[in-house]
Amino acid sequence: MSNSGPFNAINDVAIAGLVLAGGEGRRMGGDKPFRQIGGRPLIAMAVENAGRHCDPVMISSNQPPEAFAAYKANVVADIPKAGQGPLGGVLGGLTALPDGVDWLVTFPVDCPVVPDDMAATLVSAALDAGVRAAFARHGDRDHYLSSAWHRESAPVIAKLLADDDRRVSAPLQALDAVAVTFSRPESDLAMFANANTIDDLAELEKMLAARPSKGM
Repeated sequence: MSNSGPFNAINDVAIAGLVLAGGEGRRMGGDKPFRQIGGRPLIAMAVENAGRHCDPVMISSNQPPEAFAAYKANVVADIPKAGQGPLGGVLGGLTALPDGVDWLVTFPVDCPVVPDDMAATLVSAALDAGVRAAFARHGDRDHYLSSAWHRESAPVIAKLLADDDRRVSAPLQALDAVAVTFSRPESDLAMFANANTIDDLAELEKMLAARPSKGM
């Protein structure tokens, strides 16, 4: 599926992308968004992934916006405040949705390899199922933060955070979110792999080197 700007093949539905880059990355020694794989910062890879089918692309972070100036994306802070975990970032992104854009797809900065068509596929699955959220499933794992959220999901997330429930699975369950299975060759170990430590980065770099070409 090719990128067609702010709209795409699923009935001309506008989708915004949000790169979740708000974690402190303590297990990686800090500064996670700017750690590199193959000479590229994780943040650059995630912004590129989001830009394939999303417009606008935003970055979720509580760092000064100047830190991300090179990526020409609006930086949105957590809502209601920092320290609420990833759901605070998702809520911040939903609150920042521009008029006319009802869907937000999230891209964790520590998961730099996702299917090219992930955003459109997630939103399409949610629309087909008549629900307001969807998340990726790959192999035997659910990836709750590689997910699509309708703007109407914001009050559900806000209520959970007000109740101090920060589990990402909680609003997905409340919204009857659909799980979307992405099938890829077993040899493509990099798909949806998380990089949480320096060793993870090194291992993911090896995976990418051994990754089959897209023509396969």
